[in-house]
Amino acid sequence: MCKGRDIPAFLVVGGAVTTEVYDCARGEPDERGVLVGLSGGVDSAVAALLLREQGYRVSAVTLRLWSDPGSSDRRTGRSVQDVARAAQVAERLDIAHAVVDAGDVFSSGVVSYFVDQYAQGRTPNPCVKCNARIRFGLLLEIARKSGLSRIATGHYARLIGSPGALARGVDRRKDQSYVLAEVPPGLLSHCLFPLGSLTKAEVRRLAAGAGLENEVAAESQEICFISDDDHRRFLRQRLGELPGAIVDLSGRQLGRHSGTYNFTIGQRKGLGISADRPLYVVALSAERREVVVGPPEGTAAGGVVLEDVVCHRPQPSRSLLMQWRSTGGSVRARVSGSTAEGGGQVQVDTLPPAVGDEPASARHEAVAVILEEPAMGVSPGQTAVLYDRDLVVMAGTIRSTRPWSETMREGCVKG
Repeated sequence: MCKGRDIPAFLVVGGAVTTEVYDCARGEPDERGVLVGLSGGVDSAVAALLLREQGYRVSAVTLRLWSDPGSSDRRTGRSVQDVARAAQVAERLDIAHAVVDAGDVFSSGVVSYFVDQYAQGRTPNPCVKCNARIRFGLLLEIARKSGLSRIATGHYARLIGSPGALARGVDRRKDQSYVLAEVPPGLLSHCLFPLGSLTKAEVRRLAAGAGLENEVAAESQEICFISDDDHRRFLRQRLGELPGAIVDLSGRQLGRHSGTYNFTIGQRKGLGISADRPLYVVALSAERREVVVGPPEGTAAGGVVLEDVVCHRPQPSRSLLMQWRSTGGSVRARVSGSTAEGGGQVQVDTLPPAVGDEPASARHEAVAVILEEPAMGVSPGQTAVLYDRDLVVMAGTIRSTRPWSETMREGCVKG
């Protein structure tokens, strides 16, 4: 482990991590050394505190990802503020701290993906993609360059057994296993989640007891790179206005819109039309610039096809639970099998990916999932996570959906 208060200053150049000063990895990694992703918030601060108390040799790094210059919100400088808060936490805990400028790789790997998906009429989850594509691989690469063997974050999730199986956090209201479910198992095997067995209330009490409550930020916003939480403003600035028609299921025009990116499947409010009954967005066509609205049952999905599937464990014969939003409910589901193979078990990944590379070894052919009850407002582009009780079985991006009416008509649902 590097001596002194500072670990090397890292820069991200073309997606690769380099050191400005020196590479302190000498010989074998420190098995008790852990690099904590310190965000400036209370959760990562308490994670670092707990690991230090457990006898780990803790260092910390803050990833400087984004500043939103187009926002009218005065939190535009939050990236600078978060870095300052993280530095204050590191000083109070007396741990080494460095800052990584990962703005370029984050912009190309997450922000561009977010904009492109909405331009296609899909509804992405950028936090899931950031964890899978950027954050965890980058943290592990920095850890290894620093001579440390493990990484840790303040996520509310658990790793159960050896090797650790990803599972929900004890605090169901704060559970974040969903946003971690596309991180490959090989990468998760290097992770520690100290808050997984704690509630948010317990974390706040620990922060107060350690004098950290004034050093950290309040709860983070919904999308970290949109400081005012106005994703329509953010998309409009990058895509411009793309006007089109709002139509009902018969094709009758009910109104106009300024871009399909302003809508998502299942949306009811903010449609800009009047009708004698509640109408919901049931389909989007970015190519035709068309928003289709209909009754609520038109948003009910009876099946999905997942792509870029990451498998964490073999799926059992019993029904699973599918969750398609970071918060909210879930529905009973079962895996029909790989669309390329025509059925059967989907192989679980056991090979760790190369750090910094797209984890191709963890990804499988598209997988068909049959829902055993209707799921409302499911949209292509969303991440779907399949759970066996608390354990994550697999996760993937929804490529397409199948109406509940078709699933019922073809008798796919077991009685």
